[in-house]
Amino acid sequence: MAKPISLLMSILVTLGLIAAMYALIKMKDPELEDKKAFKLPKFTYVAKNEDVQTIAPKPPRPDEVQEQPDVPETKIVPDRVDVNSDLGLGAVKVGINRDLKGFNSNDGEYLPIFRAPPIFPRRALERGICGWVELTYTVTSAGTTKDAVVVNSSSKMFERNAIKAALKYKYKPRQVGGKAVDVPNVGILISFKVDGQDC
Repeated sequence: MAKPISLLMSILVTLGLIAAMYALIKMKDPELEDKKAFKLPKFTYVAKNEDVQTIAPKPPRPDEVQEQPDVPETKIVPDRVDVNSDLGLGAVKVGINRDLKGFNSNDGEYLPIFRAPPIFPRRALERGICGWVELTYTVTSAGTTKDAVVVNSSSKMFERNAIKAALKYKYKPRQVGGKAVDVPNVGILISFKVDGQDC
């Protein structure tokens, strides 16, 4: 008995929905009222007060070029030169081969690249004490320093900071025969001064 009632109910609901949809379709469209058109406000660009920069023209090229002053001719007469020795020219060492085949341009002395400033000891700074440390170290073939040893100092309180600074130095290593080599016993004097104070 439940089946015929549920079947009857489903048919009635379906017919009701069909009738409601038909009524909605046949309904007249409501008339749309004319509303006042909405206008967007005008946006205008206000230029900023910018300063105009002008590029000054290059000055005219002078018509006359100053002549180079006369340089006196210098004549260098070498004293006795030993062909079998190395000639030291400032920071560059030029080697002459013993068989006189030419110069070895790869050879050269070590050159400092970076020297870290030492840290002033706190005790000395508080007391206003100046000092110095003389030490030696080895410049390695890699351009670093090692084996820093204090030779002399004004006070023991400066020695440890001087060694720490010296071990941070960087060098272009010495070249002999085109290969980098260690340079032992490189000496340096590191000064510790307080600004505005004579030591």
